[in-house]
Amino acid sequence: MTPVLSLVDLELTCHLGVPAEERAQPQKILCTAVFPVPDFKKAAQTDNLEHTVNYYDLSQLLQKTARQKERKLIETLAADLAESAFAAFPIPWMDLELKKFILPETRHISFQARFVRPKSKSHRR
Repeated sequence: MTPVLSLVDLELTCHLGVPAEERAQPQKILCTAVFPVPDFKKAAQTDNLEHTVNYYDLSQLLQKTARQKERKLIETLAADLAESAFAAFPIPWMDLELKKFILPETRHISFQARFVRPKSKSHRR
């Protein structure tokens, strides 16, 4: 099994929805992100943050990305979140689940996808 880290139900605030009325007010989205530890053995041996993903920094980046602009589709938000994570962190893939609380007859709607780093892009750090 690949060693992974998980951010579970990180609260994002964004303007999201197809109708303009829905996008008018910010709403809460819960985001779960699962991603591999870049060098688990080295991280465990050295106890050094440089050999893993700083999940606090990632959580801040995901929250910032969600707030940057309004979107109609939850799929667009997920793609934007993955793109920002790949630009900043050395992770080859990320599984995202986004939960949206918009339909009164349901607990939530959920979008799930695995995003893979594009071959040509490298991270900033």
